[in-house]
This record gives sequence, C-alpha cells and structure tokens, in this order.
Amino acid sequence: MVLRSLLLSVWLCLGLVQVAPLGAAPEPPPLGWEQVRRLERSLQLLGVNVLHSNRCARGLEGLYDHRITQVLLCENTMPNQPESHWNTLAHESVHVMQICRQALPLTRGLDQLQQKMLAATAPQEKLHILSAYPPEQRLYELEARWVANTMDPDAVIRLLERSCGPQRPALLITPGGQVLS
Repeated sequence: MVLRSLLLSVWLCLGLVQVAPLGAAPEPPPLGWEQVRRLERSLQLLGVNVLHSNRCARGLEGLYDHRITQVLLCENTMPNQPESHWNTLAHESVHVMQICRQALPLTRGLDQLQQKMLAATAPQEKLHILSAYPPEQRLYELEARWVANTMDPDAVIRLLERSCGPQRPALLITPGGQVLS
C-alpha cells in the first residue's frame, strides 16, 4: 500500500496519472495489440526504429541498441501474445528513455523508490539481474523490468514522450531527487 501511494505521488508529479472525478472508476481496457502498435508508433515518431526479427538467439526477446537507435523485437523467441510483446517493448522503451535522459536512471536520486522497486521484484528476477549484468547496469535493468511490469500502457507512452520528446527537460528528476514539472 505504501509503494502504491509513493508511486502515485511520483506519477502525479511526472504528469503520468490524471485524477478522475469521484464516482468515475472505469476499468482499464484489456491489453491488446493496439497498445503494442501505439508504443511502436510513439518510438518511431521519436526516431527509434522498431525491427521485428525471426532469427534471434534462444533466450533473447528484445534489445535496444542506442548506437543505431533501434529496438529489436524477437518474434521467434516470445509467445505471440500482446502481453509478451508489450512487456518486451515497454522494457526496451525504458532503455530508450534512459538514453534520452543522458544515460541517467529514471529514478536517480529517489533512493526510497529504488528500494521499493527492488523489494517488489521477484527473487528469481533479482538473481538474474545480479548474475547477468555488471553492477553499473543493474539499476537500469531493474527500472526497465519494473516499469514494464507495473505501469499501464498510457503511462509508459507518456513517460516516453516526456523523457524523449522535443519539449523534454534536461532531466525529469534532479540529482537531489526532486521531480521537475
């Protein structure tokens, strides 16, 4: 419950969540291919190419190569379900956002939020992050997994646009942990 309150506060400050009038609690639509296509279009509008491949190595579902500004989605290694494609694309979009933010984590300076993200991450996922990534990359990977697993599609797209769009501030979160509006 505390994590939810903290996240809501951060998302409100970032403009990722709108407060609905009392009595209006619409159910979010089920995740479908349209949300995946919307995120792909948002990336492409920001100059990020999205390539679909059927020739990926086993275990690889996607990656972002900042040198060529391209997200690779591996059609042959993930289930043909919108949830799987969304999760991979949202994850790689976070890496795009981190580069747009001058290679800074989205939660820089928000140590309490980082601790809560870590606490909310499944033990096997933590073990994978610890064993597969060098120490300097672990926070970036934790953020990407956390955003992809917890944020709704509209919030991810808004965060991408705020992080990488033409009106973006140099940083959304200052080194001292203050959120810029």
